[in-house]
Amino acid sequence: MSLSVVTPQLARPPALLLQQLGQSRGGRPLFEGLDLALHPGDVLWVQGRNGAGKTSLLRLICGLSAPIAGRVHVEQDLLYIAHKPGLKDHLSVLEQLRSSAALAGRACSEADALAALAPVGLVDAAEQRQARLSEGQRRRAALAQLWLPQAPLLWVLDEPLAALDTAMVDRLAQRLDRHAAEGGCAVFKSHQPLPLRRAPRSLRLGEH
Repeated sequence: MSLSVVTPQLARPPALLLQQLGQSRGGRPLFEGLDLALHPGDVLWVQGRNGAGKTSLLRLICGLSAPIAGRVHVEQDLLYIAHKPGLKDHLSVLEQLRSSAALAGRACSEADALAALAPVGLVDAAEQRQARLSEGQRRRAALAQLWLPQAPLLWVLDEPLAALDTAMVDRLAQRLDRHAAEGGCAVFKSHQPLPLRRAPRSLRLGEH
């Protein structure tokens, strides 16, 4: 009789690891001793009152500021979309999208960019200067990066639902669902929930 031995697949390392993380603002502690491991397929919803340190946490994850204690480890590249994306008013929607991809080292043809603008409803505005966009259009122009090829493993989204209508919120939720199903993960800060297929993990700051 022959025996077959099945070797367990090694667990994939966390996409994001926070260890005893602490941060303050103006000498006032925001949070301390924060431990978190985010694995491929995870989506994390960061909640809390205004001033609790939600955006400060996202900036720490992205390496845009330094913690007062602890460490942040990101396994691979990440994509950060800020609450107020730094769109260049003199660029067209199409130019901005391709420029953002190039700055992140991601190949993006004109066809790729136009395909990414379709889900956010901006194909007809592709050649329009961003100075003429409404607040909702500017938000959708930034979120179009999520539909580009070669998406990073980790997405960090600060108030991604701001100025979006219900249909666009649903499309964003579907995109996050697909990203998680493909082994990606995401951290988002929002005052309202996303209608995800699987309930996200939750982290609430400012509660003692």
